[in-house]
Amino acid sequence: MNSQHNPLLVDADSVLRAAADRGLSLPGLIWDDTCSSTNDELARLVRDGGAGAEQPAEFTIRGTDFQNSGHGRLGRTWTVPARRSLTWSILLTPPAGFSQWGWIPLIAGEAVRAAVAEAGVPAVIKWPNDVLTEDGKKLCGILARIESGAGGVRVVLGMGLNTRLEPADLPRADASSLAIETGLDGSEIDHEALLVSILSTLIPCYRELTDYGDEDFRDSPTAQRVREHMVTLGTKVRVVRPDCSELIGIPTGLDHGADLIIDDRVSVSAGDVHHLRPVSVSTDPDRGESR
Repeated sequence: MNSQHNPLLVDADSVLRAAADRGLSLPGLIWDDTCSSTNDELARLVRDGGAGAEQPAEFTIRGTDFQNSGHGRLGRTWTVPARRSLTWSILLTPPAGFSQWGWIPLIAGEAVRAAVAEAGVPAVIKWPNDVLTEDGKKLCGILARIESGAGGVRVVLGMGLNTRLEPADLPRADASSLAIETGLDGSEIDHEALLVSILSTLIPCYRELTDYGDEDFRDSPTAQRVREHMVTLGTKVRVVRPDCSELIGIPTGLDHGADLIIDDRVSVSAGDVHHLRPVSVSTDPDRGESR
């Protein structure tokens, strides 16, 4: 139910019109003032579609002004005060046989990074699913989950971008927000414009990924953009794997499936990455890339 006191920060009709002006056709956008988890809610729509309800179309969006039971990777809880972040999920339906799942959160990271830069905040990508300020403070977390529905395997891609948070709102010391980075009052941060900007990069890059089929996506313009803005490459890191084993080294590239290559010898598909020295931003699109 929508708030009787505050208009929603994102108006569905307005976003659909703005997206159409950029050549994007969206099937639908559900936005309300509060929900438990946009990823969970969108995943439920996919599962309900397998139980006889209408299956949501690709690029259906579920968003909220306040996510009260959000979670990130490995089930970690994630929450920020109401109306202080851009929190939403989008449904992707890769073609049959698609296997390059690791590129999806990286493409989303590039889309967020580009939108944040457009809003005046230089940012970088951290493998596998974060967007940081140039000095390493977290702006956005991204979570992709696979769901099986009547139409086949689908991806629910969610993200939470810190927009209007003030210093006292920050969930941790190494986080920031667009309001803090730009010095703007939070009310001046336009959630609709940010959402449309992200979609304007995300959807074309995702289509490029699916069009590549079995070809090596690392050769694509989108992959080059991801590498150019990925601060993890060339930065000494400690990787904590899901089995709690640790690996220390320097990431030298991404493999065919977007796994992180450490010291030109080990590929890591999942894990928590900790940068062991201050991030350094390079404009070389092929820095450290290993084939």
